[in-house]
Amino acid sequence: MTQRIPLGTISMNTGLPEVPVKVADDHYLRYPDQLLYTEKTLLGEHQRKRSTTQTTCQREKLSKAVCSLLNSGGGILLIPSHDKDFDYKRDGLGLDLENELHKLIYKLSARDYYDFSQEGSYLILFVKSWVMQKKHCNLCTLETGFYTRNFSSKEMASAMHVMDVIEKKSQGKWKRARFSTVPNNQPNVIKSLLAKEYLCLGEKLEISESDYIEFKDFSTGKFLQRIYEAIKIYYSAFGNSDGGCLIIGVGDNAIVKGCGRDSQKSDLETRIKENLKNLIFVHLNNCESNNEFYTLTIKDVRHENMHTGYVIFFNVEPFCCLGFEKNPRSWILDFEPGDCLGNPLQPKQLTASEWVKIITNQDSEPSLEARFERLTIKEGPPQAKPVFTKKGMDTLQQLQDSLFDNIEDTLTIKPDKLYEDLKAENPDLEDLLNTILPNTGAVIVSRSWAVDVEQKSNPNVVCDILLLSPNDYPTLYSVFNAEVTKEDFNYSRITAFALKQKLVNIGCYTGKLCVIPKMLHRNAKPGKSSFSWPEITYPRRYKLLDLGTVKELLQSLTIVILSFRNMLSDKFRVEFFNLLTIEQYKVLSENIRINKTLFVHGPPGTGKTVIALEIIKRIKNMTNCFTNDILYICENRPLRDDVRRLGICDVMTRTKFETEQQINVKHIVADEAQNFRVKEVNWFKKANNIVKNSGGVFWVFLDYFQSYHDDDTGLPDRRSQNKHFLTKVVRSPQLIHNKIKEKMKIIASETQIGFLDVLIEKSECCHGIEGVFKEMSLVKEDIVKYVFENCEKYLSNGYSKRDIAILCNTEIASAEYSQLLQARKKKVLWNIFRRAEDTMDAIILDSVRRFAGLECLIVFAINPISEFLDVDKNLFVCAASRATGHLHVLYERK
Repeated sequence: MTQRIPLGTISMNTGLPEVPVKVADDHYLRYPDQLLYTEKTLLGEHQRKRSTTQTTCQREKLSKAVCSLLNSGGGILLIPSHDKDFDYKRDGLGLDLENELHKLIYKLSARDYYDFSQEGSYLILFVKSWVMQKKHCNLCTLETGFYTRNFSSKEMASAMHVMDVIEKKSQGKWKRARFSTVPNNQPNVIKSLLAKEYLCLGEKLEISESDYIEFKDFSTGKFLQRIYEAIKIYYSAFGNSDGGCLIIGVGDNAIVKGCGRDSQKSDLETRIKENLKNLIFVHLNNCESNNEFYTLTIKDVRHENMHTGYVIFFNVEPFCCLGFEKNPRSWILDFEPGDCLGNPLQPKQLTASEWVKIITNQDSEPSLEARFERLTIKEGPPQAKPVFTKKGMDTLQQLQDSLFDNIEDTLTIKPDKLYEDLKAENPDLEDLLNTILPNTGAVIVSRSWAVDVEQKSNPNVVCDILLLSPNDYPTLYSVFNAEVTKEDFNYSRITAFALKQKLVNIGCYTGKLCVIPKMLHRNAKPGKSSFSWPEITYPRRYKLLDLGTVKELLQSLTIVILSFRNMLSDKFRVEFFNLLTIEQYKVLSENIRINKTLFVHGPPGTGKTVIALEIIKRIKNMTNCFTNDILYICENRPLRDDVRRLGICDVMTRTKFETEQQINVKHIVADEAQNFRVKEVNWFKKANNIVKNSGGVFWVFLDYFQSYHDDDTGLPDRRSQNKHFLTKVVRSPQLIHNKIKEKMKIIASETQIGFLDVLIEKSECCHGIEGVFKEMSLVKEDIVKYVFENCEKYLSNGYSKRDIAILCNTEIASAEYSQLLQARKKKVLWNIFRRAEDTMDAIILDSVRRFAGLECLIVFAINPISEFLDVDKNLFVCAASRATGHLHVLYERK
C-alpha cells in the first residue's frame, strides 16, 4: 500500500508556514514536516527568457532553502514553475540548479541526499540531513567569509581549513610577533619606509610582494570604496595567518603611485579605522583581546615638493582568535519547536560565532573523555550534540533492551504496563489500535509524545502511539477523545516534527527519516476525520527497510528518551548531554500523573536534583502552564543561582519563600529539603496549601543522610509520606561511594528511620569510575600547604579552576582558609578563589552547607565535622558526595 502524508486545507496558525501553493485538485498544499517555499519560479532551464539577474536570484533562494534543510535535520522544499507544462521526468532541473544542489553537498552523490517527485507544476524536493564526511565540515556552508594568506595571495578558506586554524589557535599555535620569518630583510625595509617623512611619486620600493607583503594601487576613482573592501579582507587574511602588511598606493611593480590625493589624512585614517570595526571576531578559549591587531600609518606622497596623495601602511599581527570578513553563507531553519505557534519557518543565516560553535560541537574536553564514553558518532548531523555516559554504566544496547526488549520477528509494545493501564482506562482503545498495529516491529506508547519531546500536551489526546515496522514509514498516531479540531491536527504534525528533529539532532540518526503524523478518533472509524486534507507521497527510501533498520532507529530513540542537559553542560566548551538511568526515567515517566504529591528519597549521588529539574520541564508541558507557574525551592543561594540561570521556573530559597507574602504559583518542587528549617512560618504547610488550592503538583526531594543540622525541618512525619526511592548512584566514583556508604551505615544505626537500612542495602554504584580518595590529619599550616600545592598540580595538568572546590565545615572557617591560601601569593593561584555562587572561572572556596546540591570534579573537604553532634557523620557525607572524581579529606590536628 502506498503511504501518503496528510496535508491540510485548513488555515493553521503554526510555526510551519502557510504555503499558498495550488495543486491539481485546487487544495492548498501544506506539509507537516519542515517546509520552505519560494515565491518566484525556480524551475526550468527550458524557460529560455530568464534574465541573468533572475537566474542568480533563483539560485540564491534555492541555496538558502536547501542549505537550511541540510543543516536542520532535513525536510521538504516546494519548487514552483510558472510553466504549467513542466514535466520533471522530461525536462529535468536544468544544469544551473543541478550544479547548485551538487555544490551544497560538496559534489557527493545526490541520490544520498535528494529525492524528487512532482505534484502538478510543482517539484517536491525531499532533503536528507547532512552528515559529516571525512574530508568535509559537519555543516553545509557555501562560503566561510574567513580569509587566509596562501603564498602571495589571499583566499577564502574552506570550512575544513577553518577547523584546522581553530585547532591550531586553540592550542596556542599562533605567532604574536609580526613578520617573524619574513625573508629578504623586508621588515627592516618597511621600518625604514615608516621612518621617512614622505615618499616620492614614482619611487621604487626595495621590497616585493610575498606571503607577508601585498601591494594595492587604488590610484584611480572610487579609491575609498576599494580601500574599504580590500582592507577588511586583508585584515582577515593576514590576521588569520602569520601576519603581514598591506601597502595601498603602490603598484604591483613596487612603484609608488599614491592614492586619495584630495582627502585629508586625519579624515582618511578615521574612516579606515571605523571600517575595520566591522570585522567580525570570534574568540577562542576565553581570550580577551581588544580586537585591535594592527597599526595604521599614512605617509604623504610628493612630486617636486607637491602633495600628490598618500601611501597607506596597514601592518597586521596574527590573531589569537578568528577574524571573519563577513558572516558565513550558511543557513539553518529559524525554528524552536516549543515556540512554533505563529512564527513561520524561515532560513536564518548563521553568525560567525554561531557557525564556529556548531562546527566545533563535536569536540570535547580531555577530562571529559577520560571519565565518560561517547555514545553518538562524531561524524553526525550538523546540529547533533555529543551524548556521553559515565564509563562502566550500561551500554546503549543494554539501555535499549531495557526500554524496548530485544526486538525480533514479533510485535513488541512498550512500556507494557502503561499499555495495560491505558486499555483499562479506555475499554475501546484495544479494538481501535488493533486496526493499525503491524505484525512485527516496535510500538512505543506514551500518554503524550509531545511532553516526551518537550512540547506542550493536548488535553484531547488519550495517548500517542509510535509505530516502527519493517518496510513501512515511521508513523505517530495520536488518539483523540473528542472530535478532532484544527488545533488537534496541528498538535499531531508538530509533535511528529519535533520527534524527527530530536532523532536526528540528539539521537544522531543519519539515514533518510520521516515521522508521519496520523490521527485516530475513539468514536469514529480509523483514519476518518471531520475534515480532509491533500496528501503527498514520501519516497520509498524513507521507509524502514528491515528489522535491522528498526533497531538502528530505536537506538537513536533510546538516546532521545534518556538524554538531558545537566548543569555541568555550561562548564564544558560544547553543549553536553548525559543519559538518565532507567530508574530515573521511570520516576519521570510513571509518577507525575498519578502522584500529585511525592517524596523522593535517595542516597547521595542518585541524581535527585537532575530529576527535580527534569520534572519541572514535564510539569510545564503536561499542564500547559507558564514558567512562573512553577516554583523551585532550595536552601542555599548558589544552587538557587544555578537553577535560575536555566530559566525553566521561578526560584527561591526557603528563607525567601517563608517571608514572601504573595506567591502566585501552581506547582512546587522542593530540593535538598532535609536541610530546610522552620523559622516563623512552616514552609511545608505553606507550600502544601498553595498547591492544594491550585490543584497542582508538589514534589519534595530529600536525603536524610545529608542532614547537616538537627533543627525542625517542617517535613511531615516520615510514615505519612508518599515515598519513592532512588538507589542507583551515578555521581560518586566507586572509592568515594564506598567511604560514604560506611558513614551511611553509622548514621542509619544512630537514627530511628527504618527505611534508611533498605536504601543502604539497595544502593549501588552503577558505573566503573574508581575515582581518587585520600584522607589524612594535618596541622592547619600543613593543610594550607597541601591544598595549595595540589591545586597547582591539578591546574598544571590541564584541569580548570572551576574543576576544583575547597569546602570547609563552616563559613567562618572558609573565610579563614581563604586568607591563608591567598597569603601565599603564588602567581598561579593568586586572587582566584571565589564563593560558590560566583560565575567567574575560579576555584570555589566555601562552606559545605552553601555547596549543597552542587558538584565538582575535585573536592578538598577541610575538617568535615559538624557542630551538631547528632549529624556529625552527615556533614562528611554531604561534603564527600559533592566530588565526582577526586576527594581529599583533611582533618585539623591540634
